[in-house]
Amino acid sequence: MQALFALLLLTALTIPTPTLVFRGGERIDVDGSVKVDNGQVIFRSGGALYSVPEADVDLAATRAAGMTPVIKAETTLRLKVSEAERDRLLRELEQNHSGTPTTAKLPVFAAEEPLPPPGDEWTWRRDAQAYEESIRRAREELDLLTAKAAALRSHIAGLLSLGYKPQQFTYDSTQLQYTLDQIPRAELEVGRAERAYAQFRENARRLGVLPGWLR
Repeated sequence: MQALFALLLLTALTIPTPTLVFRGGERIDVDGSVKVDNGQVIFRSGGALYSVPEADVDLAATRAAGMTPVIKAETTLRLKVSEAERDRLLRELEQNHSGTPTTAKLPVFAAEEPLPPPGDEWTWRRDAQAYEESIRRAREELDLLTAKAAALRSHIAGLLSLGYKPQQFTYDSTQLQYTLDQIPRAELEVGRAERAYAQFRENARRLGVLPGWLR
């Protein structure tokens, strides 16, 4: 029993290793690290989460397989199990503290599902449509200015071909220059709208929003 209590008083440890080695010589490929917490060895294999008594595991061989030193794990990483499950694991650990490999099946714990993104689908759809509409309006404004400038140029060229002097159509010339001065601002508005939409989609991606929600 003293050996059991000593095992239970161990702080949580993490062993970076690709392989978990049992005392009977069996080896299991693991995903990431192996954690030792309160007499239990916790690890993932093939995407599933397992827990076995520490007495069944050859920690020295497992450390050697990892070829890296043992480091303390954050307490927030400890696996949460029910009281009934913990009592069962402790009883099994007490029965196997002599080093006899356990024949019990490895318990599989359900993985935590990712948190849903904030907001609902229609909120994200509405926001995406608002960004797209701002881009359309900015482009339409730019197209109108470009078309107006082209029309004024054509009109002025026609007047010149008819023999009119520049001082006879100063209003048209003034309108053309005013329109040309507005085009850089309109181009800037298009760029700003496109950057805002791109940032919105990047934020949605980081929050795990489904691509279909942005259409």
